[in-house]
Amino acid sequence: MRIELHPRWLLVFVSVVPMVLLQGHRTALIVWGGTVFALLTMALLWLPRRVAAAQRTFQRDALARLSAHDDAGLRALIDGQTLLRLFGRRHVLEEMRALAASAAGRHDEAVKLYRAALESAPADERVRLEVNLAGEELATGQLAEAEGRYRTVLKRRPDLPIALSNLGRLLVRREATRDELDEAIGLLQRALPMADARDQAALEQALADARARVGA
Repeated sequence: MRIELHPRWLLVFVSVVPMVLLQGHRTALIVWGGTVFALLTMALLWLPRRVAAAQRTFQRDALARLSAHDDAGLRALIDGQTLLRLFGRRHVLEEMRALAASAAGRHDEAVKLYRAALESAPADERVRLEVNLAGEELATGQLAEAEGRYRTVLKRRPDLPIALSNLGRLLVRREATRDELDEAIGLLQRALPMADARDQAALEQALADARARVGA
């Protein structure tokens, strides 16, 4: 079990303990209380906006470095995010590390990072992380894990094209039963109208393979 001491809870601790110790010292207590009030006001009003702005800037700059295949620059950018590391959402940095690992072909590392990111990700960001993690599990041969993850995603987003197409292709790729091949055909047929030009040929080939195996 991992125990973490978050800086926000540490701030609360160091704010309250001196107030207890300063009881009986009226002037010092007033000064300390005013200081704590100012710090808490800053933490509640200024800090969240500053963290949100830092997160947007970081994600923009990180994606630019990722697109430029600047692995060293991306690692340096991630390592320099002190504000996000202390006060931001933990999954943001882990997701970007996972993207960098995937782009560099380190898929086993990407799997670990995506799983860590999912531990702290909010509900509205889990689908994206689950889909990316399933892709990394596919890349590392973890077909059962990827299949289960795509099925979980489709329960929440039944018409998500990438989950439909990847689950369909996964079922065709392995030694599937007749029922699974029928399911794959249905998934690929649903995904095909939503696919872009790049993916249509691959989906059509997977669909043809599934039909051929059913007819065999």
